[in-house]
Amino acid sequence: MDDRINIRFEYDPEHDKPQVIIRASEKNELVENIIKSIEQYALGNIMSKIVVQDRDKEILIEINDIIRIYTESRKLKVRTMAGVYEVRGALRDLEDRLDKRFFARISRAEIVNIKRISGFDLSITGTIHVSFEDGSETWVARRFVKDLQKRLSFMRRGGEYHE
Repeated sequence: MDDRINIRFEYDPEHDKPQVIIRASEKNELVENIIKSIEQYALGNIMSKIVVQDRDKEILIEINDIIRIYTESRKLKVRTMAGVYEVRGALRDLEDRLDKRFFARISRAEIVNIKRISGFDLSITGTIHVSFEDGSETWVARRFVKDLQKRLSFMRRGGEYHE
């Protein structure tokens, strides 16, 4: 658990729904991020699983298992360590439901799980070659480089990214 916060549960049979109270000396970036995360979760906007096509059947996979989501031959694909699957829907709709702390758009046709990135290779032209823990690779489009760098700097500092 993060040593910057203390979490405590109090049982109270008088409350029919959970109440969250945040006590802090100031409303700083950490507090803002906690509030936004709780709001996103409460609204049901962050998915924990996704339905994908595995040959002739549909299966559920954990969002955290996703390495990257991309379009290929006009089909939306999801890559995990276990394989590549097709998913119904549009990339934009899926992006809206992913946890933005860990998923970043890197091109018009691709979103990556930042936690699954194993390395980068910066080119002279300003593009970034990305390697993933499963050995797959991709490129960050120039117009998305700055946003990815911003997200990664937040993670390096131990913070969380929110738009």
